[in-house]
Amino acid sequence: MPAKHCRICQAPSALFFEEQRRFYKCPECALIFTEDLPEKSLEEKHYRDQWQTTDPAFWKSQVDVLLQLIQNYHTPKRILDFGSGSGEMTRELRGRGYDVTPLEPMLHGYLKDQDYSHKFDVVIAVEVIEHLQNPWEEIREIEKILPPEGIVIFSTLLTNAFIDRPDAGEQFKNWWYKDDPTHVSFFCNQALAKMADMGNYAIDIYQDKVFVLKNS
Repeated sequence: MPAKHCRICQAPSALFFEEQRRFYKCPECALIFTEDLPEKSLEEKHYRDQWQTTDPAFWKSQVDVLLQLIQNYHTPKRILDFGSGSGEMTRELRGRGYDVTPLEPMLHGYLKDQDYSHKFDVVIAVEVIEHLQNPWEEIREIEKILPPEGIVIFSTLLTNAFIDRPDAGEQFKNWWYKDDPTHVSFFCNQALAKMADMGNYAIDIYQDKVFVLKNS
């Protein structure tokens, strides 16, 4: 089976794991990714079904954590909720007095198609980057709406717990996070370090599930 090119560094990547979908692992940055994507209609149905099961208590807790993290960098003036889904997090943040703009592609279109009159000092992307087929394309668009001191907060489960283990394939097989059919890219510290180097960023990583991207 021919190798696929890594979404981060373009290195030829061999097959890593195959079950319902085929996953590849980059030999340079250890990104795990798949090109087996759901049909667009099924993808949208999956997202909308998830919107129906949101728990307000979850978003309250999520916002508590995110705001505490943001305060390590600065007090936000304008926030972009990138991949805002049903809008629960936007509503929670607005309820606390923050100036928040939601961006959900199925409702508002893609970032590249927006014409904002101002920049955002914080972009929050909760459970978004693992869905992106072209992460660099989206990150470059985010750069355009960030001031020099702006930050981007991504939450996603990292593969650090098993990526370097001899039985990484078996660990991945049993990893629930891969089973969402819309999850197509899985990151680890090594992949994030490659991103930082290629994009001239600084990246801070928190507890294998959140990372903050900023200008270095």
